[in-house]
Amino acid sequence: MPSFNHFSKLAIMTELVKRAPSKLGRTGLMKCLFFLKVLGDVPLPYNFRLYTYGPFDSQVLEDLQYAESLEAIHSVVVSYPGGHGYQLEGGPRAIKLEERAAEFVAKYDSSIDWVLQEFGSRSALDLEMASTLIYVDRTFVERGSRTQIPDLVRKVHDVKPHLTNDAIEREARSLYQRGFLRAVD
Repeated sequence: MPSFNHFSKLAIMTELVKRAPSKLGRTGLMKCLFFLKVLGDVPLPYNFRLYTYGPFDSQVLEDLQYAESLEAIHSVVVSYPGGHGYQLEGGPRAIKLEERAAEFVAKYDSSIDWVLQEFGSRSALDLEMASTLIYVDRTFVERGSRTQIPDLVRKVHDVKPHLTNDAIEREARSLYQRGFLRAVD
């Protein structure tokens, strides 16, 4: 089994950024790493907690900053009507980082492709909703509880009141049909 080291998680980040079907921002990268850990069983050392835009771990941003300092990832500030954000792209030294963690990345290559196929083109808002649903679902699982979609929708709406119940329910049903929810009967 490939060993996990600090460069492994940076290389996974770099691969996500380079292979994404559309430019990932910080939120997109955060959620793709969450999906890799929770749905793709990639042993990333992040400890995601529910936060403003869904599952979050500040260590991801620290690792992203480190990857940027190594020139494996490059951040570009982008203006939007409501403010600004970041688009990430592979940096000039991405290959050097990938070489240091090649065995680890190769082991999870199909998981990376799968996550990007499932979630790599989605908006930050869609990723926030999907990741929050999965996070709340896994909270039920950890407690040994089961739930129904209407109850899951209510829980998510309680923590994300800016999301409509209809949108949350549509996403919950889609995630359920694709086998991503484990606590739903």
